[in-house]
Amino acid sequence: MKKWLIVLLVLMALFLLTAYIVIPSELTVSANVLIKANADGAYRCLIDENKWEKLFGEKAGLNGFKNNSNTLVMNKKLSDGAEVLIKDNDNEILSTLKILRINKDSSLLNWSASLENRSNPITKIQQYFKGIALKKNITALLDIMKNFLEKQKNVYDITIKKTTVKDTLLVSTKSIFDHYPSIENVYGLFEDLRNYITANGVNETGYPMLNVTSIGSASFSARVAIPINRPVSSNNNIEIKRMVPGNILVTEVKGGPYTVAKAFENLEHFKEDYGFTSPAIPFESLVTNRLKEKDTTNWITKIYYPIY
Repeated sequence: MKKWLIVLLVLMALFLLTAYIVIPSELTVSANVLIKANADGAYRCLIDENKWEKLFGEKAGLNGFKNNSNTLVMNKKLSDGAEVLIKDNDNEILSTLKILRINKDSSLLNWSASLENRSNPITKIQQYFKGIALKKNITALLDIMKNFLEKQKNVYDITIKKTTVKDTLLVSTKSIFDHYPSIENVYGLFEDLRNYITANGVNETGYPMLNVTSIGSASFSARVAIPINRPVSSNNNIEIKRMVPGNILVTEVKGGPYTVAKAFENLEHFKEDYGFTSPAIPFESLVTNRLKEKDTTNWITKIYYPIY
């Protein structure tokens, strides 16, 4: 019996000695996942506080999120990711979540943390198994992030389609205002175009279009257009525009001016993220008649952004 006890003690001693030698004094835990998403778009999501709950779990205090047995705290925003504090019972582990660019439409999420290992071999073994559990947890979190970030609408808040220009023939006019043009101003310009269309015996083939551009600090240029079915002559105020039947980004939103402005901003992000350039100005297509429908929450707008 004593012989077996001695053997057992020797084996335990060897095991502890091996752990002391093999397990490093600092454990680095790291997990990666490849995502089909642009790195810049993914980064904007990561630093957008409104999306943290979707990425990390149920809200738990200021900048904190509960995920299984862990509480995640967004500690600091970094230029290429974020510093995340992982709390588990009484333990706190500072980790780094980075977004690494692969190409325009794919990125790598890397989540890493370091665990300090003391010289005590038993503590080293405990930390080793804690590192295994941590890697499992952050791997599961990366899978959640991957599922979220690979959906275009989650990243850009709109559904974006890439298509080709259909309405290539437009009748157009513009006017300069010393204020942001009101709905009445815009529809007054549409009325001028419709009178011209009627007088020339042609037909509208699509919704009226609008682009408003700031000129200096106190002036705005409003350009409007309506698609028509065949060419007509121009005059001093009204001209015929022929659009190149090239590629165009399209999205549709429901809401007022703020919603439309945010959609333009997100389309601009998408264009820059994927390296598109624009040969022409973007514009709104006013599906809902703003003069008849006063409730802006019911306004439907299609937004077009020519690209190549």
